[in-house]
Amino acid sequence: MRLITGDECGLLKECIPELSRKKKDPNSPVLPFNSMPDVTKEGVCRVDPTEFQTRERGVIDMVWMQNSDDKEYSFAALRKNGSIDIWNAEADDKKYFGRFSLERTTKNVFYDDSPRPLGLGFFNQQNRICAGDMLGNLVVLDCKSTKSLDILQTYNAYTANKREDTISYTPGKMVNTQIATAIAFDSAHGRVAVGGRERETSLIDLGTGKLVFKSKNLPPDPQTLLQQPVWPTAIEFLNEDCNVMAVGTAYKQVRLYDVRENSKTRRPTATTSEGLLEYRVTSLCQVDGHEVVVGDTAGYIYSLDLRRMGKNLKDPANRDMGRYVGPAGSVRQLKKHPTLPRLAAVGLDRMLRIYDTKKRKQLDCIYLKQRLNCVLFHPDDTWDVDKDDFDPDDVDIDQDDEVRDYVDSDEDQSVSLNSEASDESSKQDNVQVANDELELISGDGEEGEDDSSAGSGSGEEKSSAKNDSEDEANTEPDNEDDRSETENSESEETEENNDEDEEEDEVIVVKAPKRRRRG
Repeated sequence: MRLITGDECGLLKECIPELSRKKKDPNSPVLPFNSMPDVTKEGVCRVDPTEFQTRERGVIDMVWMQNSDDKEYSFAALRKNGSIDIWNAEADDKKYFGRFSLERTTKNVFYDDSPRPLGLGFFNQQNRICAGDMLGNLVVLDCKSTKSLDILQTYNAYTANKREDTISYTPGKMVNTQIATAIAFDSAHGRVAVGGRERETSLIDLGTGKLVFKSKNLPPDPQTLLQQPVWPTAIEFLNEDCNVMAVGTAYKQVRLYDVRENSKTRRPTATTSEGLLEYRVTSLCQVDGHEVVVGDTAGYIYSLDLRRMGKNLKDPANRDMGRYVGPAGSVRQLKKHPTLPRLAAVGLDRMLRIYDTKKRKQLDCIYLKQRLNCVLFHPDDTWDVDKDDFDPDDVDIDQDDEVRDYVDSDEDQSVSLNSEASDESSKQDNVQVANDELELISGDGEEGEDDSSAGSGSGEEKSSAKNDSEDEANTEPDNEDDRSETENSESEETEENNDEDEEEDEVIVVKAPKRRRRG
Protein backbone atom coordinates (compact mmCIF):
# COMPACT_ATOMS: atom_id res chain seq x y z
CA MET A 1 0.00 0.00 0.00
CA ARG A 2 1.07 3.54 -0.72
CA LEU A 3 -0.34 6.55 1.14
CA ILE A 4 0.27 10.31 1.01
CA THR A 5 -0.47 12.53 4.00
CA GLY A 6 -0.69 16.31 4.45
CA ASP A 7 -0.29 18.13 7.77
CA GLU A 8 -0.98 21.60 9.12
CA CYS A 9 2.71 22.62 8.75
CA GLY A 10 2.65 22.23 4.96
CA LEU A 11 4.60 18.95 4.69
CA LEU A 12 3.64 16.19 2.25
CA LYS A 13 4.83 12.69 3.13
CA GLU A 14 4.64 9.35 1.37
CA CYS A 15 4.12 6.32 3.64
CA ILE A 16 4.51 2.61 2.90
CA PRO A 17 3.35 0.67 5.99
CA GLU A 18 4.88 -2.62 4.84
CA LEU A 19 8.36 -1.09 4.96
CA SER A 20 7.81 0.11 8.53
CA ARG A 21 6.84 -3.28 9.92
CA LYS A 22 9.43 -4.93 12.13
CA LYS A 23 10.38 -8.55 11.61
CA LYS A 24 8.95 -10.53 14.48
CA ASP A 25 11.22 -12.60 16.69
CA PRO A 26 10.14 -16.29 16.68
CA ASN A 27 11.14 -16.53 20.36
CA SER A 28 8.95 -13.58 21.42
CA PRO A 29 5.80 -14.34 23.47
CA VAL A 30 2.50 -14.74 21.67
CA LEU A 31 0.44 -11.52 21.82
CA PRO A 32 -3.34 -11.56 22.33
CA PHE A 33 -5.68 -11.04 19.41
CA ASN A 34 -6.72 -7.52 20.42
CA SER A 35 -3.18 -6.24 21.02
CA MET A 36 -2.20 -2.95 19.37
CA PRO A 37 0.70 -2.85 16.88
CA ASP A 38 3.93 -1.08 17.68
CA VAL A 39 4.24 2.60 16.75
CA THR A 40 6.97 3.09 14.17
CA LYS A 41 8.67 6.01 12.45
CA GLU A 42 10.04 4.11 9.46
CA GLY A 43 8.55 3.72 6.02
CA VAL A 44 8.11 7.51 5.58
CA CYS A 45 9.61 9.80 2.95
CA ARG A 46 8.98 13.50 2.35
CA VAL A 47 7.62 14.47 -1.05
CA ASP A 48 9.53 17.77 -1.12
CA PRO A 49 12.61 17.71 1.15
CA THR A 50 13.19 21.46 0.57
CA GLU A 51 9.76 22.52 1.90
CA PHE A 52 9.91 24.63 5.07
CA GLN A 53 7.42 24.17 7.86
CA THR A 54 4.94 27.03 8.01
CA ARG A 55 1.29 27.10 8.99
CA GLU A 56 0.44 29.55 6.22
CA ARG A 57 1.07 26.77 3.69
CA GLY A 58 -0.70 24.05 5.67
CA VAL A 59 -2.29 21.32 3.54
CA ILE A 60 -6.10 21.47 3.69
CA ASP A 61 -7.12 18.75 1.22
CA MET A 62 -5.71 16.49 -1.51
CA VAL A 63 -7.18 14.63 -4.45
CA TRP A 64 -5.93 12.07 -6.98
CA MET A 65 -5.71 13.05 -10.64
CA GLN A 66 -5.27 10.93 -13.76
CA ASN A 67 -3.12 7.83 -13.21
CA SER A 68 -1.73 6.43 -16.44
CA ASP A 69 0.03 3.50 -14.77
CA ASP A 70 0.87 2.10 -11.34
CA LYS A 71 4.37 3.48 -11.78
CA GLU A 72 3.19 7.00 -12.67
CA TYR A 73 0.60 8.94 -10.74
CA SER A 74 -0.22 12.56 -9.90
CA PHE A 75 -2.19 14.39 -7.23
CA ALA A 76 -3.22 17.95 -6.34
CA ALA A 77 -2.92 19.64 -2.94
CA LEU A 78 -4.85 22.68 -1.66
CA ARG A 79 -3.00 24.84 0.86
CA LYS A 80 -4.18 27.24 3.51
CA ASN A 81 -3.07 30.35 1.58
CA GLY A 82 -5.32 29.38 -1.37
CA SER A 83 -2.59 27.98 -3.66
CA ILE A 84 -2.87 24.66 -5.50
CA ASP A 85 0.11 22.40 -6.27
CA ILE A 86 0.10 19.50 -8.75
CA TRP A 87 2.71 16.77 -8.19
CA ASN A 88 3.83 13.93 -10.44
CA ALA A 89 5.54 10.77 -9.18
CA GLU A 90 7.38 7.85 -10.73
CA ALA A 91 8.00 4.61 -8.85
CA ASP A 92 10.30 2.05 -10.47
CA ASP A 93 9.87 -0.49 -7.71
CA LYS A 94 6.47 -0.89 -6.16
CA LYS A 95 8.00 -1.54 -2.77
CA TYR A 96 10.03 1.64 -2.68
CA PHE A 97 9.31 5.35 -2.54
CA GLY A 98 8.55 7.32 -5.68
CA ARG A 99 10.41 10.27 -7.19
CA PHE A 100 8.21 13.38 -7.02
CA SER A 101 8.36 16.52 -9.13
CA LEU A 102 6.26 19.69 -8.91
CA GLU A 103 4.51 20.05 -12.26
CA ARG A 104 2.32 23.16 -11.79
CA THR A 105 1.45 25.58 -9.05
CA THR A 106 -0.84 28.58 -8.66
CA LYS A 107 -1.16 31.49 -6.30
CA ASN A 108 -4.29 32.22 -4.28
CA VAL A 109 -7.20 31.15 -6.48
CA PHE A 110 -9.68 32.97 -4.17
CA TYR A 111 -9.74 36.61 -3.24
CA ASP A 112 -6.86 38.09 -1.30
CA ASP A 113 -8.94 38.57 1.84
CA SER A 114 -10.81 35.29 1.47
CA PRO A 115 -11.28 32.99 4.47
CA ARG A 116 -9.81 29.57 4.98
CA PRO A 117 -10.11 27.10 2.05
CA LEU A 118 -12.42 24.15 2.63
CA GLY A 119 -11.89 21.37 0.07
CA LEU A 120 -10.64 20.24 -3.34
CA GLY A 121 -12.16 17.95 -5.97
CA PHE A 122 -11.22 16.59 -9.41
CA PHE A 123 -13.66 15.86 -12.25
CA ASN A 124 -12.15 13.35 -14.61
CA GLN A 125 -14.65 13.68 -17.45
CA GLN A 126 -14.22 17.44 -17.77
CA ASN A 127 -10.55 17.37 -16.67
CA ARG A 128 -11.20 20.16 -14.21
CA ILE A 129 -10.40 20.98 -10.59
CA CYS A 130 -12.84 22.67 -8.20
CA ALA A 131 -11.86 24.36 -4.93
CA GLY A 132 -14.14 25.84 -2.27
CA ASP A 133 -13.72 28.11 0.75
CA MET A 134 -15.72 28.85 3.93
CA LEU A 135 -17.75 31.64 2.33
CA GLY A 136 -19.26 29.23 -0.19
CA ASN A 137 -17.08 30.40 -3.11
CA LEU A 138 -16.40 27.74 -5.76
CA VAL A 139 -13.55 28.17 -8.25
CA VAL A 140 -13.35 25.90 -11.33
CA LEU A 141 -9.90 25.50 -12.94
CA ASP A 142 -8.94 23.91 -16.25
CA CYS A 143 -6.16 21.28 -16.19
CA LYS A 144 -5.71 20.89 -19.94
CA SER A 145 -2.86 23.37 -20.20
CA THR A 146 0.51 21.97 -19.15
CA LYS A 147 1.98 25.26 -17.93
CA SER A 148 -0.60 26.77 -15.57
CA LEU A 149 -4.10 26.33 -14.17
CA ASP A 150 -6.61 28.67 -15.79
CA ILE A 151 -9.67 29.81 -13.83
CA LEU A 152 -12.80 29.11 -15.85
CA GLN A 153 -15.73 29.96 -13.57
CA THR A 154 -16.42 31.29 -10.10
CA TYR A 155 -19.67 30.57 -8.28
CA ASN A 156 -21.12 31.03 -4.81
CA ALA A 157 -23.27 28.34 -3.25
CA TYR A 158 -25.39 30.82 -1.26
CA THR A 159 -26.14 33.30 -4.05
CA ALA A 160 -27.07 30.77 -6.73
CA ASN A 161 -30.48 31.37 -8.36
CA LYS A 162 -30.59 34.82 -6.76
CA ARG A 163 -30.56 38.22 -8.36
CA GLU A 164 -28.25 39.77 -5.76
CA ASP A 165 -24.69 38.72 -5.09
CA THR A 166 -24.79 39.52 -1.38
CA ILE A 167 -24.76 36.72 1.17
CA SER A 168 -27.18 36.79 4.08
CA TYR A 169 -24.96 36.40 7.12
CA THR A 170 -25.89 34.19 10.03
CA PRO A 171 -26.79 36.10 13.21
CA GLY A 172 -24.84 35.30 16.35
CA LYS A 173 -21.62 35.97 18.17
CA MET A 174 -19.49 33.80 15.86
CA VAL A 175 -17.50 35.40 13.07
CA ASN A 176 -19.32 35.15 9.75
CA THR A 177 -16.20 34.22 7.82
CA GLN A 178 -16.91 30.52 8.48
CA ILE A 179 -20.36 30.14 6.99
CA ALA A 180 -19.61 26.93 5.07
CA THR A 181 -18.14 24.12 7.16
CA ALA A 182 -18.52 21.03 4.92
CA ILE A 183 -18.02 20.31 1.22
CA ALA A 184 -18.16 17.22 -1.02
CA PHE A 185 -17.73 16.61 -4.75
CA ASP A 186 -19.79 14.35 -7.02
CA SER A 187 -17.48 13.57 -9.93
CA ALA A 188 -20.05 11.32 -11.66
CA HIS A 189 -22.65 14.07 -12.17
CA GLY A 190 -20.48 17.20 -11.87
CA ARG A 191 -22.07 18.48 -8.64
CA VAL A 192 -20.77 20.08 -5.46
CA ALA A 193 -22.47 19.88 -2.04
CA VAL A 194 -21.92 22.72 0.46
CA GLY A 195 -23.32 23.07 3.98
CA GLY A 196 -22.66 25.29 6.97
CA ARG A 197 -23.82 26.66 10.30
CA GLU A 198 -27.59 27.23 10.26
CA ARG A 199 -27.55 26.57 6.51
CA GLU A 200 -28.93 23.50 4.81
CA THR A 201 -26.87 21.47 2.34
CA SER A 202 -27.05 22.77 -1.23
CA LEU A 203 -26.06 21.04 -4.48
CA ILE A 204 -24.57 23.20 -7.25
CA ASP A 205 -24.13 22.14 -10.86
CA LEU A 206 -20.61 23.13 -11.97
CA GLY A 207 -21.61 23.34 -15.62
CA THR A 208 -24.32 25.96 -15.15
CA GLY A 209 -23.72 27.21 -11.60
CA LYS A 210 -27.38 26.73 -10.67
CA LEU A 211 -28.86 25.27 -7.54
CA VAL A 212 -29.94 21.69 -8.24
CA PHE A 213 -31.01 20.48 -4.81
CA LYS A 214 -31.41 22.00 -1.36
CA SER A 215 -32.18 19.88 1.67
CA LYS A 216 -34.99 20.61 4.09
CA ASN A 217 -34.89 20.33 7.86
CA LEU A 218 -36.83 17.85 9.97
CA PRO A 219 -40.28 18.87 11.27
CA PRO A 220 -40.35 20.84 14.54
CA ASP A 221 -40.59 19.08 17.86
CA PRO A 222 -44.30 18.35 18.49
CA GLN A 223 -44.03 19.18 22.20
CA THR A 224 -41.93 22.35 22.18
CA LEU A 225 -42.60 23.41 18.56
CA LEU A 226 -38.89 24.31 18.26
CA GLN A 227 -37.00 23.84 15.04
CA GLN A 228 -34.19 21.28 14.90
CA PRO A 229 -30.73 22.95 14.80
CA VAL A 230 -28.71 22.58 11.58
CA TRP A 231 -24.94 22.53 11.22
CA PRO A 232 -23.42 20.16 8.61
CA THR A 233 -19.79 19.34 9.36
CA ALA A 234 -19.15 16.33 7.07
CA ILE A 235 -20.69 15.33 3.71
CA GLU A 236 -20.18 12.13 1.73
CA PHE A 237 -21.79 10.82 -1.48
CA LEU A 238 -22.67 7.13 -1.17
CA ASN A 239 -22.66 4.35 -3.76
CA GLU A 240 -21.15 4.53 -7.22
CA ASP A 241 -24.03 6.48 -8.73
CA CYS A 242 -23.87 9.10 -5.91
CA ASN A 243 -27.66 9.20 -5.58
CA VAL A 244 -27.57 9.10 -1.77
CA MET A 245 -25.91 11.78 0.33
CA ALA A 246 -24.85 11.32 3.96
CA VAL A 247 -24.51 14.44 6.11
CA GLY A 248 -22.90 14.51 9.56
CA THR A 249 -23.77 17.43 11.83
CA ALA A 250 -22.23 19.19 14.78
CA TYR A 251 -25.27 18.12 16.83
CA LYS A 252 -24.22 14.44 16.83
CA GLN A 253 -26.44 13.26 13.98
CA VAL A 254 -26.02 11.51 10.62
CA ARG A 255 -28.72 12.12 8.01
CA LEU A 256 -29.36 10.49 4.63
CA TYR A 257 -30.84 12.38 1.65
CA ASP A 258 -32.13 11.19 -1.71
CA VAL A 259 -30.48 13.51 -4.25
CA ARG A 260 -31.63 11.94 -7.51
CA GLU A 261 -32.77 14.29 -10.25
CA ASN A 262 -36.40 13.13 -10.10
CA SER A 263 -36.49 13.01 -6.30
CA LYS A 264 -39.48 14.77 -4.69
CA THR A 265 -38.38 14.50 -1.07
CA ARG A 266 -36.01 17.06 0.39
CA ARG A 267 -36.29 15.97 4.00
CA PRO A 268 -33.96 13.29 5.37
CA THR A 269 -35.01 9.76 4.44
CA ALA A 270 -33.19 8.33 7.50
CA THR A 271 -31.41 9.71 10.54
CA THR A 272 -29.70 8.50 13.68
CA SER A 273 -31.62 8.70 16.92
CA GLU A 274 -30.70 10.95 19.81
CA GLY A 275 -28.00 9.61 22.10
CA LEU A 276 -26.42 7.29 19.57
CA LEU A 277 -23.39 9.52 18.89
CA GLU A 278 -21.79 11.51 21.69
CA TYR A 279 -19.58 14.05 19.90
CA ARG A 280 -19.47 16.25 16.82
CA VAL A 281 -19.07 14.38 13.54
CA THR A 282 -15.94 15.36 11.60
CA SER A 283 -15.55 12.74 8.86
CA LEU A 284 -17.57 10.14 6.93
CA CYS A 285 -16.41 7.26 4.74
CA GLN A 286 -18.37 4.46 3.07
CA VAL A 287 -16.88 0.98 3.59
CA ASP A 288 -19.43 -1.16 1.72
CA GLY A 289 -23.00 -0.92 0.46
CA HIS A 290 -24.58 -0.88 3.93
CA GLU A 291 -21.84 0.42 6.22
CA VAL A 292 -20.53 3.93 6.84
CA VAL A 293 -17.63 4.79 9.15
CA VAL A 294 -18.10 7.90 11.30
CA GLY A 295 -15.27 9.86 12.98
CA ASP A 296 -15.81 12.51 15.67
CA THR A 297 -13.88 15.14 17.62
CA ALA A 298 -13.08 12.82 20.54
CA GLY A 299 -11.20 10.27 18.43
CA TYR A 300 -13.98 7.67 18.24
CA ILE A 301 -14.49 5.83 14.95
CA TYR A 302 -17.81 4.00 14.71
CA SER A 303 -19.18 1.62 12.11
CA LEU A 304 -22.78 2.61 11.35
CA ASP A 305 -25.24 0.25 9.64
CA LEU A 306 -27.47 2.22 7.27
CA ARG A 307 -30.23 -0.41 7.39
CA ARG A 308 -30.85 0.25 11.10
CA MET A 309 -31.38 3.98 10.76
CA GLY A 310 -34.90 5.27 11.33
CA LYS A 311 -36.85 8.38 10.43
CA ASN A 312 -37.55 9.70 13.93
CA LEU A 313 -35.06 11.26 16.31
CA LYS A 314 -36.99 10.03 19.34
CA ASP A 315 -36.61 6.36 18.45
CA PRO A 316 -34.60 4.27 20.94
CA ALA A 317 -30.90 4.36 20.12
CA ASN A 318 -29.48 1.15 18.72
CA ARG A 319 -26.14 0.58 20.45
CA ASP A 320 -25.09 -2.33 18.24
CA MET A 321 -22.27 -0.44 16.53
CA GLY A 322 -18.73 -1.55 15.80
CA ARG A 323 -15.80 0.60 16.83
CA TYR A 324 -12.28 1.10 15.51
CA VAL A 325 -10.01 1.50 18.55
CA GLY A 326 -6.87 3.62 18.52
CA PRO A 327 -7.09 7.39 17.85
CA ALA A 328 -6.46 9.68 20.79
CA GLY A 329 -7.48 12.99 19.16
CA SER A 330 -9.96 14.47 16.74
CA VAL A 331 -10.29 12.48 13.50
CA ARG A 332 -9.77 14.78 10.53
CA GLN A 333 -10.23 12.42 7.59
CA LEU A 334 -11.05 8.79 6.77
CA LYS A 335 -10.25 7.11 3.46
CA LYS A 336 -10.82 3.56 2.20
CA HIS A 337 -8.70 1.65 -0.29
CA PRO A 338 -10.49 1.25 -3.66
CA THR A 339 -10.03 -2.54 -3.84
CA LEU A 340 -8.62 -3.87 -0.56
CA PRO A 341 -10.48 -3.99 2.80
CA ARG A 342 -8.28 -1.30 4.34
CA LEU A 343 -9.21 1.96 6.06
CA ALA A 344 -6.83 4.86 6.78
CA ALA A 345 -7.44 7.41 9.56
CA VAL A 346 -5.52 10.62 10.37
CA GLY A 347 -6.10 13.26 13.01
CA LEU A 348 -4.66 15.47 15.70
CA ASP A 349 -2.81 12.64 17.45
CA ARG A 350 -0.16 12.75 14.66
CA MET A 351 -0.66 9.07 13.83
CA LEU A 352 -1.46 7.37 10.55
CA ARG A 353 -3.53 4.30 11.38
CA ILE A 354 -4.58 1.54 9.01
CA TYR A 355 -7.41 -0.86 9.86
CA ASP A 356 -8.86 -4.06 8.46
CA THR A 357 -12.52 -3.28 7.69
CA LYS A 358 -13.61 -6.93 7.99
CA LYS A 359 -12.24 -7.46 11.51
CA ARG A 360 -11.98 -3.78 12.61
CA LYS A 361 -8.43 -4.53 13.74
CA GLN A 362 -5.58 -2.03 13.62
CA LEU A 363 -2.78 -3.27 11.36
CA ASP A 364 -0.26 -0.41 11.27
CA CYS A 365 0.45 2.77 13.20
CA ILE A 366 3.02 5.31 11.95
CA TYR A 367 4.06 8.42 13.87
CA LEU A 368 4.40 11.45 11.54
CA LYS A 369 5.37 14.22 14.05
CA GLN A 370 2.82 16.84 12.86
CA ARG A 371 -0.94 17.10 13.22
CA LEU A 372 -2.48 15.62 10.08
CA ASN A 373 -5.35 17.05 8.03
CA CYS A 374 -5.79 14.72 5.05
CA VAL A 375 -4.67 11.42 3.51
CA LEU A 376 -4.73 9.73 0.10
CA PHE A 377 -4.88 5.98 -0.55
CA HIS A 378 -3.15 4.85 -3.76
CA PRO A 379 -5.28 2.34 -5.71
CA ASP A 380 -2.47 -0.17 -6.27
CA ASP A 381 -2.81 -3.58 -4.58
CA THR A 382 0.89 -4.42 -4.46
CA TRP A 383 0.79 -6.13 -1.09
CA ASP A 384 -2.41 -8.05 -1.64
CA VAL A 385 -2.26 -11.60 -0.24
CA ASP A 386 -3.26 -13.12 -3.58
CA LYS A 387 -0.35 -11.56 -5.44
CA ASP A 388 2.90 -13.32 -6.30
CA ASP A 389 5.14 -10.73 -4.67
CA PHE A 390 3.70 -11.31 -1.21
CA ASP A 391 6.39 -12.21 1.29
CA PRO A 392 5.30 -15.22 3.37
CA ASP A 393 8.13 -14.72 5.88
CA ASP A 394 6.35 -11.72 7.37
CA VAL A 395 3.37 -13.82 8.43
CA ASP A 396 3.33 -15.75 11.70
CA ILE A 397 2.37 -19.39 11.95
CA ASP A 398 -1.33 -19.79 12.68
CA GLN A 399 -2.36 -21.41 15.91
CA ASP A 400 -4.47 -24.01 14.09
CA ASP A 401 -1.49 -25.42 12.18
CA GLU A 402 0.26 -28.49 13.54
CA VAL A 403 4.02 -28.31 13.94
CA ARG A 404 5.85 -31.66 14.13
CA ASP A 405 9.52 -32.36 14.72
CA TYR A 406 11.41 -34.01 11.87
CA VAL A 407 12.32 -37.67 12.49
CA ASP A 408 14.64 -39.66 10.22
CA SER A 409 13.30 -42.89 8.65
CA ASP A 410 16.22 -44.98 10.07
CA GLU A 411 15.37 -43.73 13.52
CA ASP A 412 11.74 -44.73 12.99
CA GLN A 413 12.76 -48.34 12.12
CA SER A 414 15.09 -48.61 15.10
CA VAL A 415 12.39 -47.29 17.41
CA SER A 416 9.84 -49.85 16.10
CA LEU A 417 12.30 -52.77 16.47
CA ASN A 418 13.15 -51.75 20.01
CA SER A 419 9.46 -51.55 20.93
CA GLU A 420 8.79 -55.07 19.53
CA ALA A 421 11.77 -56.53 21.41
CA SER A 422 10.62 -54.96 24.67
CA ASP A 423 7.11 -56.43 24.21
CA GLU A 424 8.49 -59.97 23.68
CA SER A 425 10.76 -59.74 26.72
CA SER A 426 7.86 -58.57 28.90
CA LYS A 427 5.76 -61.57 27.75
CA GLN A 428 8.57 -64.03 28.57
CA ASP A 429 8.96 -62.49 32.02
CA ASN A 430 5.26 -62.93 32.73
CA VAL A 431 5.36 -66.63 31.67
CA GLN A 432 8.40 -67.27 33.85
CA VAL A 433 6.69 -65.74 36.89
CA ALA A 434 3.60 -67.94 36.37
CA ASN A 435 5.72 -71.12 36.13
CA ASP A 436 7.57 -70.24 39.32
CA GLU A 437 4.30 -69.86 41.21
CA LEU A 438 3.05 -73.27 40.00
CA GLU A 439 6.27 -74.98 41.07
CA LEU A 440 6.02 -73.44 44.53
CA ILE A 441 2.44 -74.69 44.93
CA SER A 442 3.27 -78.23 43.76
CA GLY A 443 6.34 -78.38 45.99
CA ASP A 444 4.34 -77.51 49.08
CA GLY A 445 1.85 -80.36 48.37
CA GLU A 446 4.55 -83.08 48.11
CA GLU A 447 6.37 -82.24 51.37
CA GLY A 448 3.55 -82.78 53.96
CA GLU A 449 1.69 -85.98 54.86
CA ASP A 450 -1.55 -84.10 55.21
CA ASP A 451 -1.10 -83.01 51.69
CA SER A 452 -1.12 -86.64 50.48
CA SER A 453 -4.44 -87.28 52.19
CA ALA A 454 -5.78 -84.09 50.71
CA GLY A 455 -4.59 -85.30 47.35
CA SER A 456 -6.44 -88.63 47.76
CA GLY A 457 -9.56 -86.73 48.83
CA SER A 458 -9.30 -84.61 45.77
CA GLY A 459 -9.09 -87.75 43.66
CA GLU A 460 -12.28 -89.08 45.21
CA GLU A 461 -14.00 -85.79 44.56
CA LYS A 462 -12.96 -85.98 40.90
CA SER A 463 -14.39 -89.49 40.55
CA SER A 464 -17.67 -88.44 42.16
CA ALA A 465 -17.91 -85.43 39.82
CA LYS A 466 -17.47 -87.78 36.84
CA ASN A 467 -20.29 -90.04 38.04
CA ASP A 468 -22.64 -87.09 38.55
CA SER A 469 -21.97 -85.86 35.01
CA GLU A 470 -22.71 -89.34 33.61
CA ASP A 471 -26.03 -89.48 35.54
CA GLU A 472 -27.07 -86.09 34.14
CA ALA A 473 -26.26 -87.22 30.64
CA ASN A 474 -28.41 -90.34 31.16
CA THR A 475 -31.33 -88.24 32.47
CA GLU A 476 -31.46 -86.04 29.31
CA PRO A 477 -34.59 -86.58 27.20
CA ASP A 478 -34.10 -88.93 24.31
CA ASN A 479 -36.92 -87.74 22.12
CA GLU A 480 -37.58 -84.39 20.55
CA ASP A 481 -41.06 -84.17 22.10
CA ASP A 482 -39.62 -84.34 25.57
CA ARG A 483 -37.20 -81.52 24.74
CA SER A 484 -40.00 -79.30 23.47
CA GLU A 485 -42.04 -79.89 26.62
CA THR A 486 -39.13 -78.91 28.82
CA GLU A 487 -38.56 -75.71 26.81
CA ASN A 488 -42.24 -74.74 27.09
CA SER A 489 -42.21 -75.27 30.81
CA GLU A 490 -39.10 -73.12 31.16
CA SER A 491 -40.65 -70.28 29.12
CA GLU A 492 -43.81 -70.34 31.25
CA GLU A 493 -41.73 -70.09 34.42
CA THR A 494 -39.82 -67.04 33.08
CA GLU A 495 -43.09 -65.26 32.16
CA GLU A 496 -44.50 -65.83 35.64
CA ASN A 497 -41.33 -64.44 37.18
CA ASN A 498 -41.55 -61.30 34.98
CA ASP A 499 -45.20 -60.73 36.00
CA GLU A 500 -44.24 -60.94 39.64
CA ASP A 501 -41.45 -58.41 39.15
CA GLU A 502 -43.83 -55.96 37.43
CA GLU A 503 -46.33 -56.25 40.29
CA GLU A 504 -43.56 -55.50 42.76
CA ASP A 505 -42.52 -52.42 40.76
CA GLU A 506 -45.99 -50.88 40.93
CA VAL A 507 -46.26 -47.97 43.35
CA ILE A 508 -49.37 -47.66 45.48
CA VAL A 509 -50.52 -44.04 45.79
CA VAL A 510 -52.61 -43.25 48.86
CA LYS A 511 -54.30 -39.91 49.12
CA ALA A 512 -53.94 -38.18 52.44
CA PRO A 513 -57.19 -37.12 54.13
CA LYS A 514 -58.09 -33.46 53.98
CA ARG A 515 -57.67 -31.44 57.14
CA ARG A 516 -60.65 -29.59 58.48
CA ARG A 517 -60.36 -25.93 59.29
CA ARG A 518 -61.08 -24.90 62.84
CA GLY A 519 -63.65 -22.33 63.79
